[in-house]
Amino acid sequence: MVVKKLITLVYGLLMGIADAIPGVSGATIALMLGIYEDFVNSWSFFFSNLFNFKKLFTSKEFKFLIFLYLGVIIGLLLSLGFIDFFMTNYPNAIFSFFAGLIIGGILFLITDFFKKKNEIKKDRTNIIICVFFLFLGFVIAFYISGAQFLIMEHSLPIIFVSGVCAMSAMIMPGISGAFVLLMMNQYSYIVNAVNEFKIGVILTFILGAAVGLAFMSKLLKWLLDKFYLYTMMCLIGMMIGGLRAPILKVNNWLFFFIYVFMGIICSLLIEWFGRKGVAN
Repeated sequence: MVVKKLITLVYGLLMGIADAIPGVSGATIALMLGIYEDFVNSWSFFFSNLFNFKKLFTSKEFKFLIFLYLGVIIGLLLSLGFIDFFMTNYPNAIFSFFAGLIIGGILFLITDFFKKKNEIKKDRTNIIICVFFLFLGFVIAFYISGAQFLIMEHSLPIIFVSGVCAMSAMIMPGISGAFVLLMMNQYSYIVNAVNEFKIGVILTFILGAAVGLAFMSKLLKWLLDKFYLYTMMCLIGMMIGGLRAPILKVNNWLFFFIYVFMGIICSLLIEWFGRKGVAN
């Protein structure tokens, strides 16, 4: 039990490091580690039992989230300094490496789907629908990860909507919540509000984030329960489309291929660790 909690904490650590990179999603790491369904189901359970304290606090889902997000917080705090250093001084290396991590995750998930080829090939319609949702996920993430700033004011309703959108994105692989805030021209405003402790802005954003997390976790759980194959194809498409964000930061293609290769190797090690942890 202690070992499982420590493994969950390490998973959170890896997700936190990923969340520190604009354009990279911690949910992508969760998908690579094989814990994405547990991640979504746990949040859905949390909001379904929010006022049933006894059931919530004694549940395995709540304990999973506690250790996972303890790791996320530690990962963010430990990585923000050196990630900022590498992004400032070695942007080609850091963004190429994370692109490699994502590519490795995509390759791993695609091989998983080959194991389900009989289910996919039941009829031709299945193949067409799978391709459609793969393309749909790709288009959504590709557009969002390369979108320019939207000119938006900083009123409280806009801050609330920003919280909803950012947290909805954060729980989906291939889309970075921080990047969504950048796209909505709210990132700097929110950071400054936190630094200056503007309690009204902070509480409004947190409320929006809670609504976004509750809605998206419920929606994703329902989709995974009812349409697992199509939902996973859409999520893989989002991972592929989300590659646009780190690749746009690269201007040295020799470094790109070197660090992408390193990222893929590291990704395979992360996935091996994740699947081994899930198996135990």
